[in-house]
Amino acid sequence: MKSKISHTAKGLLFFLIFLILLSGSSQIMRPKDNTEAQWKHDLRANGILGEPENTVDVVFFGDSEVYSSIIPLRIWEKYGYTSYDCSSSGQNLWFTMQLMVDVFDRQHPKIVVLETNAIFRYFNMDNLLLHGAELFFPILKYHDRWKNMTFQDVMSPVDYTYRQPDKGYLFTKDINPASEKGYMTPSDGYANIAMVNRFYVQMLANYCRHHGAKLILMSTPSTRNWRMSKHNSIARLAQNLGVEYVDMNLLREEIPIDWSHDTRDYGDHMNIYGAEKVTTYIGQYLAETGLLTSHKEDPSFKSWTDALNTFKKKYKRYLTFIYGKK
Repeated sequence: MKSKISHTAKGLLFFLIFLILLSGSSQIMRPKDNTEAQWKHDLRANGILGEPENTVDVVFFGDSEVYSSIIPLRIWEKYGYTSYDCSSSGQNLWFTMQLMVDVFDRQHPKIVVLETNAIFRYFNMDNLLLHGAELFFPILKYHDRWKNMTFQDVMSPVDYTYRQPDKGYLFTKDINPASEKGYMTPSDGYANIAMVNRFYVQMLANYCRHHGAKLILMSTPSTRNWRMSKHNSIARLAQNLGVEYVDMNLLREEIPIDWSHDTRDYGDHMNIYGAEKVTTYIGQYLAETGLLTSHKEDPSFKSWTDALNTFKKKYKRYLTFIYGKK
């Protein structure tokens, strides 16, 4: 009996030492900065880590629909609210959760907006287990960093310095018209939301609630990605979660998307012209929540005005629509 207890104790001790070593090596291997040289994973989304702490009011999470549709610097121009597109191509909800944890470690946004296309993106149990392990042990994600590491990098503290100039937005001017055939045709059907995806949305909602942030579900305009059965499922999910849901695909008058002009890839994503219209609406929506205050007169936010001026200089010839006025 004593021999069995001894073997068990040794096994537990070995496992404990292994976890300590794994945790210690994770702290060494994880990036100490969010520059391209150190951070190879979704540099645009992780640019938010370089923003000064507790300066971002609103964070938009989701896939490429977000960084194609929301222009944070235009929201700053109109309302003085700070926002960021914390989005990435093909973003899964497990990655959204990881990003949210990283963001809330440095920011305390009042509003979190989740674009709903990711809620229908499938991921399997392997993804789930790997994500959980990466959260606790970053070495599993950044194990290949040793190739470029220096002794100074190993010993230096975390100091994020890269700030994405357009606050996560990806400018696109291409025009490729979309067909509206069958787009948002009335239906009583419900698109399937996988159980694991429901679980993650619930986790995201609980996390926001615990940190005092208002969660909003949002569907950006897309003839390729959206239909009434998806709307019905998200509307029911939002009701069950007790959160607001904004489906821009139904707001034809409020957001007058011209599908012959405002999409860059046949209805999948917005171009700059469509993004201007979407941003106009979401800016007004955020203002109506009454949760945000303008920082325009605060000298510590001057960098946002500087970033806006640079943005307007870069894309002046394409900024045709300015809050509904040509």
